[in-house]
Amino acid sequence: MTYKLLAAIALALSSMAPAAIAGECEDNFSKSGSIFSGTDFSSRITVQDLSVKDAMGQLRGVMISEKMDVITEDADTGTMLVEQRSTGATRAIPTLINVSEEGGAAVVQMTVKTEKGQIAKADAMRPYMCQILVRIKGGKEGRAAAAQGAKTQNNADVTVKDVYVFSREIAREAKGNALAVTARHKGRHYALRGRVDYIQEDGEDYNVSFEIPQQGAGLLQVPGDNEPRVGVACLFRPNQLANVLTFRKGDKVTFKGQFLRYDDAKRVLWLQNCVQTR
Repeated sequence: MTYKLLAAIALALSSMAPAAIAGECEDNFSKSGSIFSGTDFSSRITVQDLSVKDAMGQLRGVMISEKMDVITEDADTGTMLVEQRSTGATRAIPTLINVSEEGGAAVVQMTVKTEKGQIAKADAMRPYMCQILVRIKGGKEGRAAAAQGAKTQNNADVTVKDVYVFSREIAREAKGNALAVTARHKGRHYALRGRVDYIQEDGEDYNVSFEIPQQGAGLLQVPGDNEPRVGVACLFRPNQLANVLTFRKGDKVTFKGQFLRYDDAKRVLWLQNCVQTR
């Protein structure tokens, strides 16, 4: 099913009639906050004959099918944070899920949290959230769906970006919450375009860093984009040594790899298992 949260945020649902979803989810739907402080949209359902663990497994599969990234989850406490990725000027949109047990049933609470300045209508958010929650099943069907959903992995699509743009995006994210950067991006695949800065050994890997231009070096400055630069480095495995030996400082390159970690003290992020693409 196509993910429609961004459309809801942008109020672009005029081309589709709101789904006629009745019942518990709609009855429990609520809205709090404002455009000035950020708005929370919340609802909950109770699913009979379903454990917390199986509810979490189903939710993982459902949310990833909705093009969400699972940022963190804990089956013991029944908590999960998923997020729609930021795209260009659109900020990431987090959704918090809490599952609790009540007399052999699972109570599933879902809260979509928009930031201040983001506009969303309850009439758009209600059907969006309910069409997700009604997919959670109990009984034998629910246990089978949970087993399948628990094995689902985040979408491994490759995001292509200019390395300077990527560096600035990470800098802005780190300003808000540095701890969330690795949680948000870990495992995602990126193809970054830029120039080689330096090459060195890093344990058994080879560390090839991008040149990140200093602000004010003839580059467009975005209002509020005044955070210190973030370095970007690619870790190449030993089997890539033949390619690494051909790299030269200043070469224009595109490196593809998987986000490994961000270090706020060093202001550096690393991609792992990198390869050069053409």
